[in-house]
Amino acid sequence: MKLLSFLFAVCLYANDTTAQLNVDSLNQSLSNKKMTSVERINALNTLAAYYNKDSTNLALVMANEAYLLALKENNKKLQAASLLNLSEGYLYNDQYDQALNYGYNALDICQALKNDSATARALTNLGWIFYDTENSYFSLQYHMQAHEIYKKLGNPRRVALSMNALGLVYLLKDEFETARKYFDSTITIAHQCHSEPMVASALGNRGICENEFGKYQEALADFEKALTILGTTDVLAHAEVLNQMAFSRIKLKEYPLAEKLLTDARALIHQSNSNTRKEKLLDNLTNSALLYQELGEYKKAFTALQDYTEVRNQILSKSKSEAISALKIQREAKENERLIITLEAQKELRAFQRNALAAGVLLLIIIGILYISKMNQKRKKEKELEEMRQALIKRELEAAIHEKESLNNKLEFRDNDLKNYALFISQRNDMIRNFIDELTVIDIHGDAKNENITRFNRLIHKFQHDLDSNKDTQDFNLSVNEIHKDFFFNLLQKFPDLTENERRLCAQIRLNLSIKDIASLNNISVKSVEMARYRLRKAFNLEHKENLSDFLKQF
Repeated sequence: MKLLSFLFAVCLYANDTTAQLNVDSLNQSLSNKKMTSVERINALNTLAAYYNKDSTNLALVMANEAYLLALKENNKKLQAASLLNLSEGYLYNDQYDQALNYGYNALDICQALKNDSATARALTNLGWIFYDTENSYFSLQYHMQAHEIYKKLGNPRRVALSMNALGLVYLLKDEFETARKYFDSTITIAHQCHSEPMVASALGNRGICENEFGKYQEALADFEKALTILGTTDVLAHAEVLNQMAFSRIKLKEYPLAEKLLTDARALIHQSNSNTRKEKLLDNLTNSALLYQELGEYKKAFTALQDYTEVRNQILSKSKSEAISALKIQREAKENERLIITLEAQKELRAFQRNALAAGVLLLIIIGILYISKMNQKRKKEKELEEMRQALIKRELEAAIHEKESLNNKLEFRDNDLKNYALFISQRNDMIRNFIDELTVIDIHGDAKNENITRFNRLIHKFQHDLDSNKDTQDFNLSVNEIHKDFFFNLLQKFPDLTENERRLCAQIRLNLSIKDIASLNNISVKSVEMARYRLRKAFNLEHKENLSDFLKQF
């Protein structure tokens, strides 16, 4: 696994040994009932981060309690820290679906808080999840984003850690020249930061590159330096270096030394309680199979391969579920093929190779067919839903247009009724006025009797009163107010200072009534109407060329 676990430990637990020295006191503090919720959350998260490496289940319990308390406190920052601990714990347990879910939730909160440092840590965590599932594309993407943030923050120590991570991703991609450049840069920066564990990690990773280049002596030199720095505190990191040294010795045909290194590494692996020991054991079994193959001890090589398959299946059965893509399956099939080829001298194993390869190809074909079929069905369903949605929108639009046309026709019809009503009132008023004028010029002196004079005067007063208090005009105005409520509302929104008479005049102008008709309808002079129109144009700030009726029709 190319020193993955050691690097991961450096990334997440490089908060020096202070936290380790306070573990006992932190555990005791949890029993303090006077402890505030925030203090308890911080203590639980600190312990979860510490226990994640070896006692992952205990770490998950603490991180989960911290997360529930942070939810209760509605503290987003503490929620993000708890989610990251949960994600890292599930990653150590090889439960990648859970790790990915919590990792993405933590990233969302960190980005919402605009906390660059926490965001970079969440991105780094996601990078390791995809790295461990051998998805180099997404792993590189997340680690590169974290690297850019650390550069922007000007944190050289974190920059070095992210460069070491990028080097490991390029190792996964078999781009060893690029990986070597990142490890060299990591070593330089780590020396400047006086971070010996980081130097050891980068040296071990660079040694892997040297092995790939066939420079086994140079690789051994890097491994020896890494062991000197590491000491014996981290048994898994120590074991991983021994595994890689064994590979170099095998390639140099120093088989006894290689066998001793593998034995020592296996003893260290069995001392650890961490779930990541399985990954170190896989490397050990792989190199053991290679050693026994070189020695011609094919039975031992086959046993080592069987043990490798058993351990590998334990990891796969727990972690790599439906989230692993077809590319992952293809990669596993190729790795199994290469492992089987190492024992091609045995007839039974060649048969197993053919069956496994056929099963792998068949599995890939079935998965491919199912995937393509599912995607086609999804696209077809999406197309049908889109067509239905477009048809529904079209029907609703047509109905809205029809309804609008109907309302416009209805309004136009009622406007015509109002206009005809207004013209009728105007004509009737003109007729009454003319009749009054004719009555006033009748000569009632001379031979006319006094009762005729009284009768004429009463008749004139009656017509004049009917003309002044015209009920039809009032009914007309009420109808206009009822039908054109929206017009009056919109007009008053923009011109709230208009009087009632001015509003009434606006409605009559909007109905295209002539000045004469308006004057007759309102029982005023034509000149009064013209003055009222002038005042309206001034209130509306209309230019001379602008039509008052067209302006009012906008409301």
